[in-house]
Amino acid sequence: MKFNFQTKRQKELKEQGTQIARIETEIGKQNELYRALYETLSTGMPLTNDSNVKEYVKEGYEGNPDLFSIVMKLGGMFASVPLKLKELVKGEEVDAENAEIEKLMKQPNYFQTWNEFKVTWAVFNYITGNSIVYAPKLEAGLNKGKIDNDGLLMMPAQNVDILSGGWRKPVDKYVLDINQTYNIDASNVWHERFAPTLRYEGGANFMGTSPIKVARNVINSQNKGYEVTAKMYAYGHPPGIISKESEGGETTTEQEANFRKTYKQKYQGINNVTVPIFTLGKLSYTKIGYDNLKELDVINMSEHGRRIFCNLLQCPAELFNDIKAKAYQSQLLAEKAIYTNRIIPDLTSFCEGFTQLIKPYGDYVLRADYSNIEALQADLVKKAAWLAVGVGVGAYSPNEFREKMGDELSDDPAMDIRRIGANMMPIGFDVDEGKDAKALNESNEFYNDNEIKLEL
Repeated sequence: MKFNFQTKRQKELKEQGTQIARIETEIGKQNELYRALYETLSTGMPLTNDSNVKEYVKEGYEGNPDLFSIVMKLGGMFASVPLKLKELVKGEEVDAENAEIEKLMKQPNYFQTWNEFKVTWAVFNYITGNSIVYAPKLEAGLNKGKIDNDGLLMMPAQNVDILSGGWRKPVDKYVLDINQTYNIDASNVWHERFAPTLRYEGGANFMGTSPIKVARNVINSQNKGYEVTAKMYAYGHPPGIISKESEGGETTTEQEANFRKTYKQKYQGINNVTVPIFTLGKLSYTKIGYDNLKELDVINMSEHGRRIFCNLLQCPAELFNDIKAKAYQSQLLAEKAIYTNRIIPDLTSFCEGFTQLIKPYGDYVLRADYSNIEALQADLVKKAAWLAVGVGVGAYSPNEFREKMGDELSDDPAMDIRRIGANMMPIGFDVDEGKDAKALNESNEFYNDNEIKLEL
């Protein structure tokens, strides 16, 4: 029969853990900066946020085909980079396996695969400026701190408010405006921000800035252009005023209503585009709209918008069917730029955040594996060429060459020896002089003893 009594030492460790947790979530009493910035915050007070984020989702993501295509391509590229679990062993990272973490990485929640979860994480980041993940943790027992069976769930950032716990705990709870009954503790939330908010009033800096906020006017202009185009195709006639040239007095409200009704019935719609308008008397038509779609400049506006979005997201516009925005000598260089400028920084944020989540499982880290990304391997041939020169002159050993090329090191001791060509000797070296001749003979003996055929 076993009794689950805690030893004195176990109780001390538990108390220490509680104290450490408290230190991690509360700002020090003597922190003058936080006190100056957030002293006006009270417990339960919502932090200041961007009230237009819902519009960014509606107009920018769901309502703009150009931005949608850019963001979805970036999300797919982000999710397609393999992620590997590593373990720190004696200060070095080695490939690791952990059944619990691997299960989380195969299906992070009830409804999503790992790939879909990563795409969603990236899309929220690019559209709302915030990737907020509900990561509920076990609160007690041997598995304390590990993710519970609910897994990882994306929170709709456009519906999230942060509640303060006072200046010493400015981020205390996360609450959804959909249902404010549930206040989610900040310790169960993984929050990454796309770009920092530089306004600190009311704690606004604890939410990230959406890139769409900067390009909102461009998005609205594009959307209105598409809307006008759609309506022109639907109704078939440009807007204008039809009036009689002769003076006949003003029309009554009833006459105007009847004219509009007749016009809509007979002349609007795709089927009536070629039907002429019949009427009596001499008429005048005053244009107040556009004669054709070219005047709307929708195509040029679309290209301009794509360049703006790509510039904000640090992506080459030519990868998104903008052939005029040629900035790179080749497609491969442009693809390399999209990884170095956008995908790699975002994956770094994702991996660092996920690594913090899996700390309770052991000394594990998550790393992105770019070894099979073709666009990032373009310079390997050049790199190998100049490294080979270093090996040839004895500057690097074969193992150092492998390390610099990103390959695994060989266990063969001979791979750690630096070598030099047998035909190389210092300028002015005179083999007839006694001292140098003796050194040369000793080196020849070394070659003979080790059955090395090449001799000086």
